[in-house]
Amino acid sequence: MLKFKTTTLLFALVLILLVAFSIITSLNIIFIILLLILYLVILVYGSYSICSGFYVKTYCSAKIAKREIAITFDDGPNGEVTGNVLNILKDSDIKACFFLIGENATHNEDIIERMNNEGHLIGNHSFAHSNYYDLYSSGRMMDDLMATENAIFKITGRKTRLFRPPFGVTNPAVKKSAAKLNYLVIGWSIRSLDGTISDPDKIFKRVCRRLKPGAIILFHDNHPKILSILSRFIEYVTKNEYKIVRLDTLLNITSYK
Repeated sequence: MLKFKTTTLLFALVLILLVAFSIITSLNIIFIILLLILYLVILVYGSYSICSGFYVKTYCSAKIAKREIAITFDDGPNGEVTGNVLNILKDSDIKACFFLIGENATHNEDIIERMNNEGHLIGNHSFAHSNYYDLYSSGRMMDDLMATENAIFKITGRKTRLFRPPFGVTNPAVKKSAAKLNYLVIGWSIRSLDGTISDPDKIFKRVCRRLKPGAIILFHDNHPKILSILSRFIEYVTKNEYKIVRLDTLLNITSYK
């Protein structure tokens, strides 16, 4: 599996050799340009493929044979939706992990308190979910993460170790900030695309046909359509003898500092 440091060292070595060779033999500069383009392509792939682990170790699934899975929710809490999601989970005695946006958390303290009291995990999903988050310096990322961590701690008295980067984008700054703040970076193995696909039936079928032991499913709790999808999904999982367990149980990790 490609890693950022080893890839960069390898490309730097090849680049030096090509430059030296071009000086000696008048090698066409196009080869150097192609090498740089290939390097940039790999960097972009590593950034947008969270489960590649290119920049930072990421937990995307559990390698198990047992028919156990975990469900996660991003971008909440939402005052109109998240409470109903919690109702559905409570009725089925299921524990999930909610990756919260800090700004939303400050306006929905009662919902977060309920999440914590009902045994759900709470993770960090940045403070404002900025479209430019991947351009932040590591220092700015740490400030952002701490703002969310403090908002969650104020409500629950607990400091989470779970971090899911906005849009699932990783880079050296994400690795550095996560390491300094003792965060585990959490990805997913099944992306529901419930934020982009409008038809709930298509979302439901997409998730179900990708289901396998150890899966981590990514949902969002900021749109009402998740309610019908979640109810159907729980019914499907039960019928097919899967068990939904808490994320830290699935991954065998410690979720709070």
